[in-house]
Amino acid sequence: MLHLPDVTLACVDTRTPALALAAMQHCMSQVRFARALLFTSPDWLARMPPDITAVPLEIDSVAAYSQFMLQGLDAHIGTRHVLVVQWDGYVLDATRWQPEFLDCDYIGAPLRGEPPERSVGNGGFSLRSKKLLRAMHDPAMVIRHPEDICICHDNRERLMRDHGIRFAEPGLAARFAYERLAPDGPTFGFHGLFNMHQVLAPAALHRLICDLPDSFGRGLDAHDLCRSLIASNRLDTAAEILGKRKRLGMRDRRTLRLHVQMAWARLFNRP
Repeated sequence: MLHLPDVTLACVDTRTPALALAAMQHCMSQVRFARALLFTSPDWLARMPPDITAVPLEIDSVAAYSQFMLQGLDAHIGTRHVLVVQWDGYVLDATRWQPEFLDCDYIGAPLRGEPPERSVGNGGFSLRSKKLLRAMHDPAMVIRHPEDICICHDNRERLMRDHGIRFAEPGLAARFAYERLAPDGPTFGFHGLFNMHQVLAPAALHRLICDLPDSFGRGLDAHDLCRSLIASNRLDTAAEILGKRKRLGMRDRRTLRLHVQMAWARLFNRP
């Protein structure tokens, strides 16, 4: 098992704490951290296993999530680094850990469509230093949602110039995790619902999709996962996503296109 004695595992989730807990436990099955903190609704405090500390937190919007990550998380972290995870972003293979990751103040999967000098990186599965968390309290910092873009784009130059913050090079970040950019090989972790078909066994993914609230079927992430599932002939799970979008009353062009793709897939896969 990988031992990271100066890294805290942290997750902030008040919408799907059960899934967040599962993601954290998956990480902890491969990595021994200094501490594990789940920031979640107060009514979950009594449900935590002994190796995870629940911290009561009320988050009512994505903007509030970003505000906490930017300026609230720092007060709870006593280690040199914190590994931030989400229900859809966690450790894949601890053997892919590299000590060089700890030389960085921020490392996350490279962002798609960005020049190399500002492509690092995604915050959903990211390693951040205590030094970075403290630097974000500088009154000169821009504070806005989304928090990873706030750090890596809005404040990047100031963080590097005034606080000596080191962002990972894209090549190192690509070995740390992947999100929208396909990886060249195995990585330490990943982020994104749209990547779940590559991470979970078919039956496990089907159970996950069935358990998700309908609201999770609304966005682009669910659309992209559904499209990949149709393309790989995993039609039962794709149908669950389409069912959520139907119950939400979605009739946008992307959703209608998914229905057409599903109809063609079923037609050509008849026995």
